[in-house]
Amino acid sequence: MSTNGPHQEQVRLSGELDADTVPRRLRESEDWFEQGEETVIDLSGVGRVDSAGVALLLEWVRDAHANQATLSFINAPAQMRAIIDFCALNDVIRLRATG
Repeated sequence: MSTNGPHQEQVRLSGELDADTVPRRLRESEDWFEQGEETVIDLSGVGRVDSAGVALLLEWVRDAHANQATLSFINAPAQMRAIIDFCALNDVIRLRATG
């Protein structure tokens, strides 16, 4: 995790976000969201995504909200955007084009 200012953390993910990798990634992210801080998750390195990967994003949104932190996602791959659109989650999962 790299710091991009006094209150913003940026995390760059790579690899797959699927049913096989989500449990490990959830454990790795346990301390990402701190009260009053903004976390930006860069998804540009993510390859294959399935519904479990999108469910992970929803869990992160919930965790950030519970910790009164701000969370957004940048550079989501087309496959992920398609799942989010199909599930009508655009108002819940904040996707930005670039960082």
